[in-house]
Amino acid sequence: MSELRERIERRLRERLASELQSCPECESSSSSGIDTGPLFKHLDEVIEIVAAVQDYSVDPYMDKVRQVVCSACRQKPGGECATRDDGRCALDRFFPIIVAVIEKELRQETF
Repeated sequence: MSELRERIERRLRERLASELQSCPECESSSSSGIDTGPLFKHLDEVIEIVAAVQDYSVDPYMDKVRQVVCSACRQKPGGECATRDDGRCALDRFFPIIVAVIEKELRQETF
């Protein structure tokens, strides 16, 4: 695992833990709560997408994530994903935060 990836994962885990603590509906949204598995299982792909897209809006990033990550995760061929639709997918729910953390770490890597 590269140092950059380790740093990004550590920062994401810290930030998401903070977000989840301040989000009472995150635990009550379903019996299983927010699922961070898709994010960390596919973190390398998410990092590559953020590094490649570079846009002011998160929409182009999310479009690419749907094509690359969601299609290989739990998404059904028609595009449905119960975890995402229930608001339990951390990758989907906290995507703007995830992009911001990754972009910040990528910028620091270039200096």
